[in-house]
Parts: sequence; C-alpha cells; structure tokens
Amino acid sequence: MYNKTFRLFISSTFSDFKREREILQTSIFPELESFCSNSGYQFQAIDLRWGVHEEAQLDQKTIEICLREVNTCKHYPHPNFLILLGNRYGWVPLPYAIEKTEFEKILSYYSSDEQASKLLNEWYHPDRNHLLGKDSYAYVIKPRTDEFTDYLKWENIETQLRKSLQQAVKNIDSITGKEKYFISATEQEVIEGIYAYRENPVKSNDKPENVDGQYKLDMQYVYGVIREIERNSHKPSLFFDMATSELKSFKANLRKTINKRNLLELHTWQSANSTLDETYLNEFAQWVLLNLKASIEKQMMRIAKGTAIEKAKSEHRKFKQDRLRIFVGREEILSKIQKYTGNDSHAPLVIYGRSGMGKSSLMAKAIEQTGNTSKARIIYRFVGATKRSSSIRGLLISISREIDKSFAAELEGIFNDDLFFERVANILSGINENTVIFIDALDQLIDINYLEWLPGQLPGNLKIIISVLDDDDYKSDSEYLDLLKVKYDHVVNPENFILLEPLNRNDGREILIRSLAGIHRTITDRQIDYVLDRFSKSGYSPLYLTVNFEEIKKWRSSNSRYTDCMKDDVVGSVLSFINNLSRLYHHKKLLVKRTFGYIVCAKNGLSEKEVLDVLSVDKEVMTLIENQYHQNLSGKIPIAPWARLYSQISPFLIEKMSDNVSLISLFHRQFIHAVNTNILADPGEKKELHTKLANYFSAQDLITAEGVYNLRKLSELAHHLYHSDKTEEMLQLFEQGYIRIKYELDRFYECLFEIEQAYILISRLKKSEKKYKTRLFNTIFSFLNEYSISKKKLFDYELIHTYFVYRKRSSFYAEFLKSASDKKVIEKFISDEYLTKYYLLFLSGLVGYMRRRGNLREAGDYVKKTITEYTGQLKETEDKTSIYKQLSTSYYELGYIHFLVGDFKQADAAFIKSIEHAQKSNNVVSEWITRCVKDRFAFISGIKTIDDFEATLDQAHEIFKEHQSVNHVAKRWMMVVKNHKFEVAFYRKDEKMLTRYYNYLRTNEWNKAYNVTMELFKAQLALVKGRYDDAVHSYNQYLNEFTWEQIIKEESAAEYYHELGLAYYYKSDLQKARSAWKKGLKLNNQPGNHIFKERIRNRLQEHFQ
Repeated sequence: MYNKTFRLFISSTFSDFKREREILQTSIFPELESFCSNSGYQFQAIDLRWGVHEEAQLDQKTIEICLREVNTCKHYPHPNFLILLGNRYGWVPLPYAIEKTEFEKILSYYSSDEQASKLLNEWYHPDRNHLLGKDSYAYVIKPRTDEFTDYLKWENIETQLRKSLQQAVKNIDSITGKEKYFISATEQEVIEGIYAYRENPVKSNDKPENVDGQYKLDMQYVYGVIREIERNSHKPSLFFDMATSELKSFKANLRKTINKRNLLELHTWQSANSTLDETYLNEFAQWVLLNLKASIEKQMMRIAKGTAIEKAKSEHRKFKQDRLRIFVGREEILSKIQKYTGNDSHAPLVIYGRSGMGKSSLMAKAIEQTGNTSKARIIYRFVGATKRSSSIRGLLISISREIDKSFAAELEGIFNDDLFFERVANILSGINENTVIFIDALDQLIDINYLEWLPGQLPGNLKIIISVLDDDDYKSDSEYLDLLKVKYDHVVNPENFILLEPLNRNDGREILIRSLAGIHRTITDRQIDYVLDRFSKSGYSPLYLTVNFEEIKKWRSSNSRYTDCMKDDVVGSVLSFINNLSRLYHHKKLLVKRTFGYIVCAKNGLSEKEVLDVLSVDKEVMTLIENQYHQNLSGKIPIAPWARLYSQISPFLIEKMSDNVSLISLFHRQFIHAVNTNILADPGEKKELHTKLANYFSAQDLITAEGVYNLRKLSELAHHLYHSDKTEEMLQLFEQGYIRIKYELDRFYECLFEIEQAYILISRLKKSEKKYKTRLFNTIFSFLNEYSISKKKLFDYELIHTYFVYRKRSSFYAEFLKSASDKKVIEKFISDEYLTKYYLLFLSGLVGYMRRRGNLREAGDYVKKTITEYTGQLKETEDKTSIYKQLSTSYYELGYIHFLVGDFKQADAAFIKSIEHAQKSNNVVSEWITRCVKDRFAFISGIKTIDDFEATLDQAHEIFKEHQSVNHVAKRWMMVVKNHKFEVAFYRKDEKMLTRYYNYLRTNEWNKAYNVTMELFKAQLALVKGRYDDAVHSYNQYLNEFTWEQIIKEESAAEYYHELGLAYYYKSDLQKARSAWKKGLKLNNQPGNHIFKERIRNRLQEHFQ
C-alpha cells in the first residue's frame, strides 16, 4: 500500500468525550496535519460527529455509514483506528435487517402479544432483494417519517422495539448470532476497526491463535484509551449509563485485544454531574500525539523504501484488479489480442471505442490473460490510474524504468520534449527481451502529444497494445485514434485497429446479477427487465450500469416507484447519481454541488487540500455544515463529511500529478458534461465559483519564503481571473514579474495565451480600455528589457511573433505591434542599449503581420526601412552575425512582398540576398526556409519544374529535422514542408501521396494548435479523386469562412476560385464554373493573384469562347 494519506477513525461515545475531542481537534490533529504535510503526506481524522446528519438518521442508516467509514479507513496506511472508551456503553442501534426465518420466530414468540407483534410488523417489512444467509432474505426496518422525524417520539418507539427484540432472542434458543441485538454502535465500530477483536468473542478468555500477517500489522498500530471515572453518584449521568455488564465485557475484551503499549489507561474523578477533574487530559494529549506521530513516521519510512517501480506496479495492479471484479464477454476481441501478441506485426494494436464502453476493463482482462499464457515480460499502465501516469513524461519514464531503471534516470535529465521523445523511441526500438506493453486510455493524458515517442516500426520482440477514445460526443479527445491511423496506416494494417462494440442484453444481465450478489443483494425479475430495457436505450454502456448501480442496490422488492428512477442515457444517469448523493446517501446537497463545481471550474483539477481549503472559505457551505453537536474549533470544514463524499465519488475521479502536486478531476467525460450543463449551467453561479477560486489563489504568495515558485498559483490564477472578469487583478498579476516567471518555468506559450485573455477582458470594458491596453503592452516591453539586461542579449522575439501572427482569436497582436513600432512608446521601458534592436524587431514583426493581412504597400515601406537601418548598423558593429540574421529575414519578407505584387524578378533578387545573409550568419534553417519559398514561387511562375521544387523540399526537410529539437522555427517548418508536399501531390494528381500528406496535415500538432481548417485540403483531395460534389462543398465551406473584404486580402485567393470552377466544370455545372471563375477575376492582382487570374482567363477562353 503506497497511499500517502493517513486516515484515522475516532470511535467513542459522544457527549462524555467532548473535552478529549476538543483537544484532538485543536491541538493534536493540526500538528499531525502539519507533520504529514511537510513530508508530502496528508492526515485526515474521521470524527463522524460531523459526518452523520439528521437525514441519515431518519433513513435508519447511521450505523451503516459509521461502519462503512471504519472499513474505508482500514484501507489506508496505519494508524487508522483509535478507540476512546469511558464509563458509558453507549447507544445500541436496532438491527437494520433481520433474516426472514429469524424474524418470523420473533413474531411467533409474540403471537399472543398483539401490541409487540403489531409494533414489529409496523416497522420491519420484508425485502426479498436483501439477501441474508443461504437462499433467504431479510425484514428491513423502515425509514422514520411523519411524526417520527421528531427524535423524542422516535426514541420511545426505538426503546420499545429494542426491548421486544432483545427479550425475544434471549428466550429463543434456536436463534444464533444474538449479539447484534445487544452490541453498541461503539463496539460495532471496534469489531469492524480492530481485526483481532473479531476473534475475541464475549465469552472467550483466550487470545486468538494463527493470527495472519494483516492482523499482526493491525495490532501494532491500533490505539485505545480507556478512561475510568471515580463517580460521586450511582445515578445515570453524562458519563455513565445503565449497561454496566456490557461495558465491563467490552473493556475486558478491548484490554485483551490491544497491545499494552498501544493502550492508555486513565483515571479521574467526577467533580459534578457534567464535569470531571481534567488533570488527566495533559497525559492523554501527550500520549496520543507521541504514539500517532511515531506510527506515522514508521509508515512514511516504509513507504519511502518502496522503489518507484514497485510503487507503480502496485498501484496499476490494484487498478487492474478493480476492473476485473465484474468482467463478462469480449471473447472475440480477447482472442484477437492474444493472437497479436504472438504474430509478426510491427505496428501497435489499437483498441478504440466510445466513452464508457469498458475499454479499461477489457485491457485489464487482456493483461491477465497474456500473463497466464505468455512468457514475455509484461508492462502495463492505466493512464490516470495514478498521479504520475497522467502526464506523458511521467508515463514514459515509468515504462522506461520498468524496461531498465538506467533509462529512467537518463530521461529525467532530458527537458527538451523533442529530444525526450526521440530517446524514448530509441529505447523502445532497442528492446531485446520479448516484451508486451499495454497502455490504456491514452486520451486521458493531461498534456497533448503527437506520438513522436512511438517508433514508426516496432522491433519484432516488442508488442504494444493501446486503447483510445473514438466518440463523436468528445471529438477533441478522440484525436489519438486519427494519429495512430495515420502513423501506422490503418488501410495497410486494418487488423491492428479493433473497434470495441457495445455489450448486449445478456452481458448486462450477468454484470447486474454478479454485482448485486457481491453485496448480498438481488432485484426482482420485473426490476431486472426494467434495468435492461434502459441499458439497451443507453447503447449498452457498461458505465451506464456502473453509475445506476448506486441506486439499483438500494431498491427494495416492494419498491414500485423504480420506473421513475433511471434515465435513458449516461449523462442523465450521472445527474441522477449526483442527486442521489444527497437523496439516498445523505450528503449535504450544497456540499455535493460545490465539490463538483470547484473541481470542474479548475483549469487542471484541484488537490484534495485545495478542495478542502476553498470549501472552508465558502461561507454557504460552512454555515450548512455546522451542527448542534460540535463547535467548529478550527475554522475549517470538518474532514468527515468531505471524506465520506470523496469515498463515494472516488471511483469516478482521476488523480493526476501536475505542478508537483496530486490533483483530482473527473475521470469520465460524461460527468464533466453533466456538471457543466447542470450544476454550472447558470453563468452567474459559475462565475461565482471562479471568483472564489481566484480569491483563494490570489491570497497565496507567488514566491514562497524559501524562494520557490508557487506552481499552483501560476497554473490556476489567471484562468480564474479571466473567467470571473477581474481585469484589474489580471493586469496587476502581469505587473508582478509574472511573464518572467512563466518564461523561466518553460510556460511561456501558456503565458502568451493568458496575455491574450487579458486583452479580451479589456476589450469588453466600456471605460478605460485604452489605459488598460497600454498597461498590458507595457508589461511585455518591461519583460523584454528585464530579460536583455539580465541575459546580456535580445529575447528570441520569434517565439512571440510565431505564436500570435497566425492567430485570429483577437486583434491583440495588431494593436501590440502598432504600439511597439512607435519608438517614443517603447523608449520609456527599454534601455538605450537595446532600444533600436527591439524597435527593428518589432518593425520586422509588423512587416510579417501586414504581409499576411494583405497590406503590402505599407509592409514594403517598413521592410525597406528595416533593411536600411540594419545595413547602416553593419558598419558600426563588430559582431555582425545577428545583423546578418535580421537582414536575411528582412530580405525574405521583401522578396515575398515583391512576388505578391507581381514583381517576380525583384522577388528572386531579394530571396538571393536573404540566402546570402543567412549563410553569413551560419543560419542554415533560415537559408532553407528562403530556398523553399523561392523555389515554390519559381515553380508557380513556371521557371522551375515540380521535380525541382520537390527536391528542394526534401533537402530542406533533412535540414529542419536535424535542427528541430533545438530550433522551434525548424520544427514548425517540418510541418510547412509537409504542407508543400501536399501541394506537390495535388499538382501531380497523385492520389496516394495526396492522401498520405492530407492525413498528416489533419493530425499535425501545428495545425491543431492554431485550429487550421482542413476544408481546403479536403477540397483539393476530393478534386483529384474525382469526387466533385465533395470538392464543391469543401471549397465553398472554406471560402464562406471569410468575408469578401477578407478574401480580397487573402494570399492567392484566385487559386481557390480557379479550383472551385474546375470542380463545377468536371461535374458539368458550366454556369457555376463560369460564375466561380468570374468571381476570381474580380480579385485584385495583389496579393499573389497574377498567375492564377491568368489561368482563369485561359479557362474561360478555352471553355466559353
């Protein structure tokens, strides 16, 4: 067990231990929380004084909830149980369920006592769904309703029922297991919480023999306090009750069970009816703190000794076993998986299907079967099952560590993503031992990756099985299937892609019956048919059954209202589940809503501590949680109601490691959708939660006292400020050195996104818009200046330029460049040493921006100005390399502009100068960028052949590939080359080549990041394939994305009208062909339409004159 949360259940009677509980809450537990927190652990004290409220009591579920929480705590590291026992035996709850035959014997006992018989029949009703014993069912106590919601009235009935039941079972010899009618709630908690106590029946004086390892471990870390009071009266009081013999037996068994060193015996005397001499409390506090802290420290040491491999394997093994608890069907797919592990395929096997179809369970079963049948080494990871398997780096390092631990150490030192993925691919390609790797739910990764880490061809002794999502409702999360199909050509390898079909009705029946049997329940035939009918309407989703099971298991056989309970789809069922957390399981409704709301509003999820913190400052939640039994001494939300809720929703949560913290978020997309469309449907309420989270993170220091950056604040704050419309606060954040910190932490692109969010917020303002925009731009100028002064060099402005120049989300970059190209503006923030250099960089950026927006004349004037400035600097600068680099860029832009205005000769001359200056600055990437563009224009102009152009592209690709891991421009141009290869295939009408590059482009990282539309590429692909209707549709879809004013400025837009006309012409719609070509002729010659308009004229002359 490697859980890093300590969860201690405190068992005792209530009112007589008030002072001890106050000391625990105010002194001991806070110190243990701090002690654990300092070592990266959590401490949670479960005091159900806070956890069971009146609704649960009305439903007769108090003891069930208590025992469930005890059992939950036993699954956490020790110490997990503390018993405080005084001179009260405590409340003896009525049995919730009594076996049918046994209850009938009790009724028979009272056959002549009409009053007792009537009372028992009134409160205990038969429930054939509640199984007890072999082939038997139970009589179950009914909820308290109407007048019996009043505790005093109920107490009288409860007492009568208890006396009747106890009297009957005492006198009926054939009834066994009589203890349940007499045992107090506290002793029942001890029976559940101390394993060895179960072996100490009331009449036994011997300690249990053959105690297994779990019992022995439990005995070392279970603690008890027995407090004896010298009483001043023999009347019942706050500290004494009448059950003296039961209490005596309880204490005797407790003393025999708990190790003497783990048991504290205290003695005091009663000074008044409701007070004790409290001298003993100091000894109590010291002893509890000392022993709990020592036990926690030992467990920390034990957990720390576990290797990373052992921890990962243990956690994923547990996840696998949980998924195998109820598994049915899937024999055909399992057979295909086993066949794949033994065949000669060099591509991964991909299992894909809709959300909630049981992909993880299938993978778990396949892992089990492969382990039983194969001699190969088996490595498996369920993405999201553990914190570290949720990020691509964590996942791949974990897998590599299991291959060879030296690989993990190497990978942990590689921080460049491209080099990291390249090394992983090499590790996988170099595997010598027969190995099978299972990776489940690749789509659950918190960070996007494009599968660069997967070798293009797997070695013969390596098999990889991957499961991914394919769901039209969640298209953005289904993209890994596309990536895999492109990388491993699903047309060539169709057998390596297996669709996980829905289950069937019989499968659903088996899952339902086995799940119910596991908790000693069943449902009636009519209820089963109803569930299976709804299961069918849901599309046979296993998740549908899983979510609804939380209600189905509560159905009584007499329940005829179940037909109103189940929805027809998974999302509706999720909403029912969320509602049932309050209705059936007695969690406060507002606590449930806020918990789900805060988790979904968070950018990346929240840590458990953050959830508790933000709930603690939520006044509405805290007011609701307060109860009459317990004074809130800490000012924080009590852990018990949260722990109960967390335990119940945890099967639907996922833990992810981010910002060096374990974050929780919702695992299933249907839960996220349900929360967003219902709990957060009110924009005002959603904004309120973002505001509370913004306030929470704002209150934290950006840099800790130890000089460590607050990564959680850096990840979450700007997100919540934006969604709560806090413009001023967002600007203040940027003015605190925020951009610099983000850059230093390699989160610069994330910061640029947040800068644009701030700009969008400002643009919504009716007042002070100009002032706020100026402040925002000034933070960027200040960052650039600060960087240059500290690093003694210019910032790589290309990072900013390439991020914004292709984006169309807002007009931020246009306004920023307008401000940045005014020297009088930037001289206030940039030092003299760097002023002119940055000014020219901004001008160059402005040129590129204007050229892409069709403002060619103005762009041409600016680029000539920058060339003049840089040329002048050559004479004054000893180190000319940086000047040559900038001149290369400027001449590139000049050549591009010349081409777009139709001056092809000057364009070629400018490109040659760009290449010369790139060579002088040893900038091979810039050189080959210019060569690609120069030869493309030469091909379009008819100066060079398509073969010449493709040869240049192939040479450039090798150059860019060599430099892509250290040069972001080279990496981007790897994509651009593929774009141009698609263009080559289009001109050649090479369907196969065109399809291959189309698939690359639609799954490419760059195109996805900038949301590049695929309609134009689809249109050209359809045109070559002769699917003219599809071509017409896609060309029109693409062109309709722009206004005519935008089309006029779009580079070479006449080309698209030329191709649209061809599509119409080939489908024999001559009128529309002519119309499309005529529209193309209406475009100006600029930008870049000269050649394509000439082609249109030729078409018109050829076909219509």
